[in-house]
Amino acid sequence: MLYLLFYALPVGLRLSALQAGVLALAVNSTAFCVEIFRGGLSAIPHGQYEAAASLGLRRVHAFRLVIFPQLLRVVFPALGNQVISVVLGSSVASVVGVPELTYETLSIGSITFRYFEIFVLAAVFYIVAAQAISLVWRAVGFALGAPRSAR
Repeated sequence: MLYLLFYALPVGLRLSALQAGVLALAVNSTAFCVEIFRGGLSAIPHGQYEAAASLGLRRVHAFRLVIFPQLLRVVFPALGNQVISVVLGSSVASVVGVPELTYETLSIGSITFRYFEIFVLAAVFYIVAAQAISLVWRAVGFALGAPRSAR
């Protein structure tokens, strides 16, 4: 998708490397998020919809007051995994020249010829970033009352 957005758009429609990278990550991530929410909605028992209707709530109010809080608790761990996946997947944007961590690592390696050390350092940065996001996501999930994700 990244190659199509950067190299194969019709004449007159040109995206910069950064625009193509962000758009490709956003479209790819959106597809996964839609599936996460679809699965979360299917996990909520139909009786919850019936209970909201029996209280006389309109569909919009039933969703906002009854279904959405339950949905958020169900999908929260999976959304955290998706956020980490997008951060780690951003390294793919380096193939079209987006100046992110992997691209800069390759540039520094080509100057110093010390690829191993530089890429080990980049891997440590990615691990630290993923762990930091996971820690913050767990803290927010704990505050929201979301169930813990499987380890």
